[in-house]
Amino acid sequence: MLANEIKEIYYWNENARWYKLWRKHNTYHKPIKIILSNLLPQGIKVLDIGAGDGVLSFHLMKTGCNVVALEPSDSMQKYIYENSLKYGINIKIDARRFEDLAYFELQDFQLALACNSLHLTEYGLEGSLFKLFNSQIEGVFLVTEKNLDYRSINFIYPEYSLIFKYSYICESSFVYHNLKEVFEHWEWRHRRELLYWEKEELLKSIYYKGEHFYLKDYAVVKIFYWRRIR
Repeated sequence: MLANEIKEIYYWNENARWYKLWRKHNTYHKPIKIILSNLLPQGIKVLDIGAGDGVLSFHLMKTGCNVVALEPSDSMQKYIYENSLKYGINIKIDARRFEDLAYFELQDFQLALACNSLHLTEYGLEGSLFKLFNSQIEGVFLVTEKNLDYRSINFIYPEYSLIFKYSYICESSFVYHNLKEVFEHWEWRHRRELLYWEKEELLKSIYYKGEHFYLKDYAVVKIFYWRRIR
């Protein structure tokens, strides 16, 4: 059922608690931050599509970029504000969906940044990229765990050059403070109370280390950076 719900805003409002827990205990975004710092010029205007809690937005703002966080989830917006106070950085939030932005609004930015967000739109991953490229925005920086036929995109939009392409495997584990959190999370995912045998199977997959419970997971992360050359 969650496969159908994951594109809905209410899903991310509910999931924010678990996203925050996941973010707190992993270094998923560390390589992305390093690449952004090495590739992007300072001072550019960036649209962070599906900004989440602003993990990449604040990093870019610290390097001198002017960032607008596009985030329609109320719960995620609250986390952005919390981090804004934490870092002492004022950030502009646009609460609309990516689908609601017009082409001329995208042209106001020099870069569109999207980290695991475009596939969640009504357009899908490729359709969202087509919208960005059709707007003739100067640059597109994409992070995704989905498969992408980037060669076809390069053929359709020859005015854009694929400046950078990279992939890596990283840990993407959930970390819990106690077993109650473990069961609450998975009952939320299943939208029902777990059966006894399901709890038993879940416990077999978890290990305890450093006062936390770990449910190991890994992700293949792909990064693409296009820039308009003509």
